[in-house]
Amino acid sequence: MTKLRVHVAALSSQPEVFWVTEERVNAARRRHPELARHVAFDWSWELDRFDAGIAKADIMIGWRFPREGLAERAPRLRWIQLTGAGSEHLRPFDWIPRGLALTNNSGVHADKAAEFVGTAVLMIGHGIPFLATRQRRRHWQKKFTTRIEGKTAVIIGLGGLGGAAARWLKQRLAMTVIGVTRHGRPHRYADEVVMTAKLDRVLPKADVVIVAAPLTAETENLLDRRRLERLKPGAGLVNMGRARIVDYDALADLLESGHLSGAVLDVFDPEPLPRSSRLWTTPSLILTPHCSSDDAENYIPMTLDMFFANLARFLDGKPLRNRIRTGRQY
Repeated sequence: MTKLRVHVAALSSQPEVFWVTEERVNAARRRHPELARHVAFDWSWELDRFDAGIAKADIMIGWRFPREGLAERAPRLRWIQLTGAGSEHLRPFDWIPRGLALTNNSGVHADKAAEFVGTAVLMIGHGIPFLATRQRRRHWQKKFTTRIEGKTAVIIGLGGLGGAAARWLKQRLAMTVIGVTRHGRPHRYADEVVMTAKLDRVLPKADVVIVAAPLTAETENLLDRRRLERLKPGAGLVNMGRARIVDYDALADLLESGHLSGAVLDVFDPEPLPRSSRLWTTPSLILTPHCSSDDAENYIPMTLDMFFANLARFLDGKPLRNRIRTGRQY
């Protein structure tokens, strides 16, 4: 039996949670012994032998890698499995040869992200961002709040992350959930779903807005100043999608004025957040350095399980799941 060659373009410069190590791959092979018989793995670390590995590879697992002339450098390559969900760092997609499939690991983040969204929503609902600001300033100021049950969450994006957040908020916190998507199709855990074109109609209903959409030409600056100002006094915002979806300068102004009660941001542009950014000192704002949805113990094991599940489809000639549609940019 001729085995498919899988080249792992590993990056030790990333945090260890993202390392695709031989130990982790071997553990996944033991979990999927029948499928493991069909593949042989090799590695480059920080691209030290990338060219040699990719020249013989049928499949690649990686995140950042050289793309110029890939068709000539990797004549056998048929599938790239990304170790993350976002793909904006690979745009424009004109480097992808005809017939090459590009898949992401969307869904791996879902359960961890849902817990974090629940935490962030509870923090905002109970005034923790406001109180944390007063603590840093050694300012004793009470803020009385009410329960979150029955409040309304508007979730922008109901994919793997946003859908899991909708389930968590609906089942655990008994919130009303309104989803905003490109297509407006009903969702199991949303009381209402509208198309993006109707975002202005639902924003004033939100007690908290959760951004869980990918960054595309359609979503960039979606929550601009005009739309943020449509939020009712005391509303909050959580961004776990991408920074450029939200006008952070307008958000900071609305937090400073007290119009918005609090925000939790996990994504920034650029990253790391520059020391000169006003966000560091914006009141009622909690910053987390883009680490909220990545499970420290299970991120790569789940990604590899997803890879092996797709490998079964690949071997059977079936369409791969999580394939990035370059026309819609995710």
